[in-house]
Amino acid sequence: MKRFLWVSAYILGWAMLAGVLLGVWLHFYPSRGSAALYLTSVVQFALIPALMAIAIFAALRRWFMLVIALAVSGVLAYTQIPLVIPASAPQGQEFTVVSANLLFGGGDIGVLEKIVAEADPDLVSLQEVTPEALERIRGSEIARRLPNEFAIPYPQAAGTALFTRQPLSEQFNIPDTILHNLQARTDLPGAPGTQVLAIHPAAPLWGEKDGWFHDMGILADHFAKLPTGRVLAIGDFNSTWNHATYRKLLGNGLVDGTDVAGAGFLPTYPTDKRIGNRPLVAIDRVILRGFVATSMDNHHLPGSDHRALVVTLVAS
Repeated sequence: MKRFLWVSAYILGWAMLAGVLLGVWLHFYPSRGSAALYLTSVVQFALIPALMAIAIFAALRRWFMLVIALAVSGVLAYTQIPLVIPASAPQGQEFTVVSANLLFGGGDIGVLEKIVAEADPDLVSLQEVTPEALERIRGSEIARRLPNEFAIPYPQAAGTALFTRQPLSEQFNIPDTILHNLQARTDLPGAPGTQVLAIHPAAPLWGEKDGWFHDMGILADHFAKLPTGRVLAIGDFNSTWNHATYRKLLGNGLVDGTDVAGAGFLPTYPTDKRIGNRPLVAIDRVILRGFVATSMDNHHLPGSDHRALVVTLVAS
């Protein structure tokens, strides 16, 4: 019986180590298959089998395997460390921005009003804005607080909108993406003429991932060609820090807001499944140039399958 338990523990340790190796591979490899894309969204959870593998091999005194487990686990931890170490923030006026996915326009605008009232943002980015939802927003406190609008509503998921405190200029819809991705300029505290983008690439649906690769490729090319100056791109990126395809967006001086804020794991999706308001993946994100994110938080939005993202920034 003792021998059986020892062998079982050893096999379990190997299984846990295999899970860690898979996590490392998924983080660095630009996955193409549906299963790999979905698994990449939860790579951070591979830290759990990493600890289990270390504990098992230590308990069994399998020192060679323990060294391997420590090394592989260290690589996995290294891929996540940027998300928990905040950057130094300069002195300056802090301000907030908000992003929310309305799930085919069904998000509770009354609750979103309260989130916006509490955050008092200078910019709100909205995704899945239907014509009916846009009319409700225009009649809400959101539009009164943020009277400048650039919106392209559309049925189901394709509509997107930007609302800002200061006037918008140079408005255009990034061409050729399946869903609407918007860009404009506006003045933000300490950052006049900032290029602001409301982002929403197509989702990598199971078996229908080509649209996501198409939109992410267009966005990567677009981001690489953004002219000099401050940039704030916020929305539902339908991807996480662990997707290599997402990190391709981070050239041209652009940085991930969670990385800068040291906000750690901040899941926002899904909130409409059987698990309830317990999201598992962090796909609502902000990309920055010329700003430092000092804090990030999210809030439950009834009627949506995402939590609303609230980011505090200061110009650098």
